[in-house]
Amino acid sequence: MEKNKFSNQVRWYNFILCILVVLIHTNNTDIFIGQAPAVNAIESFLTDQVARTANAGFFLCSGYLFYRNFSMDRLADKWKRRLFSTVLPFAVWNLFYYFIRLAAAKIAGPLGAFRQEAVWSFSELFQAVVLYKYNTIFWFLQFLIVYIYVCPLIYLLIRNRYIGFAVLWGVLLLAGSGCLYGFGSTCASMVNWLFLYMAGGYLGLHGKRRVETQAGSPGVLLFTVLGSVTSHLFFLTCPELTGQLLYYLFDAMLLWNVLSYRKLPEARWWMKDTFYIYAVHFLIVRAGNKLVYACLGNALGAGLWMFLLLPVSVVVFCAYSGRFLKRYTPFFWKIISGNR
Repeated sequence: MEKNKFSNQVRWYNFILCILVVLIHTNNTDIFIGQAPAVNAIESFLTDQVARTANAGFFLCSGYLFYRNFSMDRLADKWKRRLFSTVLPFAVWNLFYYFIRLAAAKIAGPLGAFRQEAVWSFSELFQAVVLYKYNTIFWFLQFLIVYIYVCPLIYLLIRNRYIGFAVLWGVLLLAGSGCLYGFGSTCASMVNWLFLYMAGGYLGLHGKRRVETQAGSPGVLLFTVLGSVTSHLFFLTCPELTGQLLYYLFDAMLLWNVLSYRKLPEARWWMKDTFYIYAVHFLIVRAGNKLVYACLGNALGAGLWMFLLLPVSVVVFCAYSGRFLKRYTPFFWKIISGNR
């Protein structure tokens, strides 16, 4: 696959995954209480069964891009670029949301608008910036940063085709066993998603031809379809984490292969700022849902309309606000977007 075609497909892939992430957080069944059961069922199915592929796809893609054409002599350069594209935006956005909560606590705190009020202290600042206390959707970035900086260990485990394949199965079984929850839910979750990140890294090292040249071919497409169907059936029969991680993996690979089946048009300019969409969408969808519920309640099917329209609103807002920031504050834009 030529470089431009591959880059364009990555943009399409990441944009679709980004919309699915927005859809997860647009679920408003906890806000529009009392709306029609059918509406709740539709929202729950789309967010819990369909959109959850987004997290898997992002970890798979991130692992693939990091280890694609990787060698240890490129490690320092990779780490340096990820410092500016991942670590710095992670800290800046977490700091931003901490200040937002501090300001909101002054205004709405007396009204009891938040379950947990923000206070100013160095301990709280550390938790906000490093542990994403006031920006909980950034758990993904924290995990990704850890995976990036333990790269030498991951590379050691997957650089050999056969040993790496065995290690992947070992990580899958370890995650599925549930024994790591004794060390805390964060540790267990980090190993769960590590399986998908390592799977992407393994494909980047050993499966580049299948991912970039043969993707979309009838054989590879059939393999991912069968893998997706089989893993879903396995999970329905035995609803445990092992089956869930497997169908996450195959669903994420299936989406890539479906996009590879036909030549894609050039990604539009508003499809390229997925990190910015990821960073700001949660505030927009939660505030939008709560505002509409306060004004309309469940009248006119407001909950379903918000569920359908908010993802579009987020994309439009991010497209034009991002264009404004790029034009008038280019240095600031580079920082908050990771120079993407």
